This record gives sequence, C-alpha cells and structure tokens, in this order.
Amino acid sequence: MALTSLPRELLSEIASHLSNSDIGEWRLACKRFSLVALHIDRVFISANPKDIEVFRAIADHETQRCMVKEIVWDEGRFEEDPRSTWCCHDWARHRQSPDTPPKGYARACKRNLDEIHRRRCEYDADLPHHLDKQARMEKAMAVQESWRHYRGYLAQQNVVLADDLDIKAFEYGLERFTTLRRITLTPAAHGFTFMPLYRTPTIRTLAAKTKDNKYMNYKLPRGWPTSVDDAPLEARNWNTEADKEPWRGFINATRLLAENQGPSVTELVLDVRQLLTGLTCRFFDNPCPEFDHLVAVLRRPGFRRLDLALMVGGQEYDGWKSLRNGRLRLALEEVSSNLEHIHFGTDVRNDPDWRGQNLSGGHPEHFIPLGNLLPLRRWPRLRHFGLSKLLVRQDDLLSLLAKIPKTVRTIELSFLYFLDGGGSYRGLLEDMRSTLGWHTLDVAERPKVVIKLDMHREGFNLYGRALWLDKELDHFLYGGGKNPF
Repeated sequence: MALTSLPRELLSEIASHLSNSDIGEWRLACKRFSLVALHIDRVFISANPKDIEVFRAIADHETQRCMVKEIVWDEGRFEEDPRSTWCCHDWARHRQSPDTPPKGYARACKRNLDEIHRRRCEYDADLPHHLDKQARMEKAMAVQESWRHYRGYLAQQNVVLADDLDIKAFEYGLERFTTLRRITLTPAAHGFTFMPLYRTPTIRTLAAKTKDNKYMNYKLPRGWPTSVDDAPLEARNWNTEADKEPWRGFINATRLLAENQGPSVTELVLDVRQLLTGLTCRFFDNPCPEFDHLVAVLRRPGFRRLDLALMVGGQEYDGWKSLRNGRLRLALEEVSSNLEHIHFGTDVRNDPDWRGQNLSGGHPEHFIPLGNLLPLRRWPRLRHFGLSKLLVRQDDLLSLLAKIPKTVRTIELSFLYFLDGGGSYRGLLEDMRSTLGWHTLDVAERPKVVIKLDMHREGFNLYGRALWLDKELDHFLYGGGKNPF
C-alpha cells in the first residue's frame, strides 16, 4: 500500500512521532501530506519582531491557536552599545567608530569560545553536541562581523520596545489561545554558545549558517541581571521603574493575568536553568503593585504549578531580610489548594560570606527554617516538590520532608549547601531511609527522589551541567543499595 493512500487518521498518528522540521518537509512532498498539521503547543514572545510575527501568525490561525498550551517569554535582550552617548570627538579620541566592537562585546565573544573548551570533559568529548559546537566554533565569524549583525538585531529590538509591540502581542495571545495553560519567563533562552535552550524564531536566525558558511558567535542576551562567574550579583532593589525594567516580561505577564486575561492559565514558571539569576528577592521587601499582581495570579482557582527562582546576592550581609520578613510566605499562602507542582530555588553560592568551616555550606547564622518560607500543609494535592540552591540544615529539611502530602510522587533536592554542623547529603539520605517510612508504601506511591550536583572544571562551575542522581537514590532508599554519598 502506498503511503499516500493511508487514511488521514493514520497519517496524523505517524506525524505525531515526527519533529516539526520533519513534518514541514513532509508537507511539501505532495498535496495530501500538506494536510498534516504541525505540532504547535508552545509559542515564543520576545522583544524581537521575528518572534512577534510568528506569534501573531499562530494566534490568527484558527486551528493552530487552539493547540497552544504554553507561552515562553524570552526576557533576554540585546544590550546597547555603552559608547552610544559618545560625540564625534570621543570617537576620534579613541580612534574607534560605531562599527568597532566594544571591548565588553569582544571579551564576551572570546569568553564564549573559552567556555566551549571548558565544558568539554574528557569522558564526553566525543558526544555529538560537543563535536557540533567544535565544528561551529571553527567557522565562527569574526567579532567585527558579529557586532555588525548584533547591531541589526538591537535596532529591531528598540523598535519593538518603543511601541510595546511584544506586550501588545502577548495580550492578544492571551485572548486567542483558548487552551493556554502555562506562562514561562526565562532569561536563559539563548542557552550557551551554539547550544540554545529554546529554538525561538529569532534564535533560529542567529544560529543559522551565513551565505559564506559562517556561524555567529555573539554576546548572549540574558535580560535579567546574571553573573558570568561563580559570584552571584547583588540582588537588585525594587523601588524605581529603572530597578524593575529588566523583569519587563514578568511584570506585564503577571499584570495582565491579574486583570483576569488568559483565564485558562494555571501555571507560572520562572526558568533560569542554573544561571545565577532570578527575580530579585527585593521584590518582597515592601508592598508594591507587582506583588499584588503576583498574588492575584497565585489565587487563581485551579492554579497548579509555580516555579520560583530568586536572586539573593548580598542578603548574606543583610541578615536575609528579604526572605525573613514573611512576605514571601505571605504570597505563597495565597496559592490555590489545587497546587500540584512547586519548585523553589535561589542563586546562592556555597559559603556566601566565607565564614563557614572548610567544605561546609556556610555559617549557621544563615539558617532560615524552610517551614518559615513554604506552607506545605496548604497544598494537599502536591505531586512535585523541588528545592535548589539553598542553605539548609539536615534536621530541618528532614522535618519538612516528613510533612509533604502523601500525594507527592517526585522530589528534587538539588545544589543544596549544608551549613556548619548541619549535616550532609549522606546523612540526609540515611535519615530519609530510616525515619520517613517511604519504603513501606506501595511502589506506585513511593516518591522518586532526584538530586543534582554541581560539576566543576578548571576551578569553575559548569552552569547548565550537573551530575544527576536518580536510579542510585531509588536503589538506596527502596532497594537496600549503598548510599551514593
């Protein structure tokens, strides 16, 4: 039987196992195959006209708009030339022109290539994605040419920002995407050089090979304040419009949702993928309209998922006021009792003020009881519970785990730093096995535990990469295996 003679339902089933790029080529093969629809359950928005164009085209398509379940707002933005205020005399004095890449841009491009080398470990150097990046690196365009392309994207971005075209498109999408469930806001869409996290329409153009077979190595847009080394940046104030501007997408998304637009949305995700960034914790310092908007979103009937990432740099010298003032817990207490997924993390580093003992997570004064932040008992339907990059004590964490609802099926405890005298991962796992009684539950009811650990190379953390433990933990907790620590 010829493939073209198969029933349309069977063709659709075959297409469900193909990528959109494969389906696109398939649709071009003949008229019958052109009827097979693309799988479009996620759309992208950013301050770039290409993303807005595609976003609106999907919103206007009567079939595809009904498939969309998630909007990903890429908060990364191309940075202005720091020399943009120079006059002609400044350019002459420095013997530069606008076509000359700024020093910061050139350094970032060099750091990108250094990072590619650093992220290749001896045991995985021959993996396909490393080989692909190596091939692209060998054909990377010169910095001056890259800067010329970058300025073009920057100019387009400024047109969008001047007229709020991205916000208007997002509002239109909330109206048109009738099955929308999730809003994801991320500064990490561009991922790492030659390895984007999300292949948005704009990022696809950035990643494409040029006519002369070159690839663009560029300063990766983050948008949110993001550290480029192992030291988190100081958490930004939340007072003026200039303070708040980096979180433009978050502010407007929560505002529009608080106005009850997009009534089907029940999930809010801040996706940082291990980058040292997040929503500034100073957001919780004082009453503000943005706090009220977030609370209104969390109160939505049926709200079921929250991934909250905070930047907390500098709080170690200020007594962690932004976390200890009770306003974070106040917001989380408003979350619907239908919540099924909670992940809470920060960008804190190990021993943040260098007062801890050797190899510990830090001085005991940094301890904040997790129960003071997370009102677990208000979420009786929870199915996923996750923590990452927090300063913890073993006894406190164990006490919290003992209170999780019996509905929980997955638990993530990643990049946790145990304070002086506060235990360790090894001790935590021993206590979990001996005191929580999870091994007595039916197999289907046992929580699956995942732990991710930092990976280091040449003295640097490899952000975006981690050592994952899952099967080893399952074997230890439920199968009588050895403690992986």
